[in-house]
Amino acid sequence: MKAFELENGLKVLFKGEEGLGIVSCSVFMPGGSAVEEKEGLSLLALKTGFKRSKSIPPLEFYRTQERLGTSFVPDVSFDFSSVRFQGVSEGFDEFLNLFFETVRNPDFSEESFEVEKNSLMAAIRSKKENPFLLAYEGLIRKTYKGTPYGKLPYGTESSVSELTPEEAEERFRRIVFPRGAVFSFCGKVSSIDRIVDLISRLETTPPETFSVSSRIEATEEFVIERKGASQSFLLMAFNAPSLFEKDYVAYKLLNTVIGEGVGSLLFQELREKRGLAYATGSLYPTRKFSGRLFLYIGTSPEKEKEARNSIIELVRKLPHFITEDSVKRAKEYFRGGYLLDHESRSKKAWYYGFWEVVEKGYGYEERFLEELLSIPVDGLKKVAERLSVEPYHLAVVKDG
Repeated sequence: MKAFELENGLKVLFKGEEGLGIVSCSVFMPGGSAVEEKEGLSLLALKTGFKRSKSIPPLEFYRTQERLGTSFVPDVSFDFSSVRFQGVSEGFDEFLNLFFETVRNPDFSEESFEVEKNSLMAAIRSKKENPFLLAYEGLIRKTYKGTPYGKLPYGTESSVSELTPEEAEERFRRIVFPRGAVFSFCGKVSSIDRIVDLISRLETTPPETFSVSSRIEATEEFVIERKGASQSFLLMAFNAPSLFEKDYVAYKLLNTVIGEGVGSLLFQELREKRGLAYATGSLYPTRKFSGRLFLYIGTSPEKEKEARNSIIELVRKLPHFITEDSVKRAKEYFRGGYLLDHESRSKKAWYYGFWEVVEKGYGYEERFLEELLSIPVDGLKKVAERLSVEPYHLAVVKDG
């Protein structure tokens, strides 16, 4: 691994890989949706801006992109924004120049903007058909109310419908690239120095900072009505450590014990033994501030009350389920998924850049799995005891 910190405030990471003549790149920009003024603005700005360059005829742009690599694919999370792409090693300098030309002269014409805007609004509408996403949106609004994390990265139909090309272009130029942005490469390149030189010439913008301090202080439950719903979906949120708190890694393992895989507690206790769930699981997104652990169960309307009581009961009795066998299973499951997820060049580039942009440091990529696998059973049981007495927020999506 080679790392460079440039005078313009940008960081460059290189992970060499021999074999296939392909280079993957993930570019991370700190801030994300947490620092935007209007919901969905950053995502729409990046989707429009990275579509093509107004200084290059569309046909020529797409032919060059197709010949040398992939499309530029942007994304926005709460803590950061990103754009990823892949290119062939031979000609990667040319492909990178195409990327930078797009940054310098993005096409925010009315036509290009409306295509991306309509596409984003269609995606937002489609989320209403997914009970998990409905519950997740409602729970994010509730559990992070009044904080930067309470804003959805993709926005709402109402917020996106009011956005203009001028707003999107102004936002694009503010967030591409702030000081502290990370270029993470994985693959085989002919000249690292040449790529570093190109990146060192980029103009940078001031970083936008934020913080979140939010805890669930009291248990609250609420209903989200979905007309014609044939099933009930329950999603719970519990307080959990942020990335920099000491039990962050332990909660990653605990999340696997609770709800990842067919051997998890939720699957075995609520689906296999009691027949309460058509879908169940848990997730623990990494957050720089004020984390949350989510548990969910989808069930039939007539079993909703029993499912609710059972999932709460499982959490309250959680320390009882932390055994040598359950922890061993979780470690093996996590390790297998982790290694599989890190096989491709694109994922390697993504993970090194991710740890760097969230300020944990790219070197943490080499230590994270080792830390998780070294967690003792009694240590995880203490963490489970802490979770078992936490208050929670519960969203229920059902017919109304």
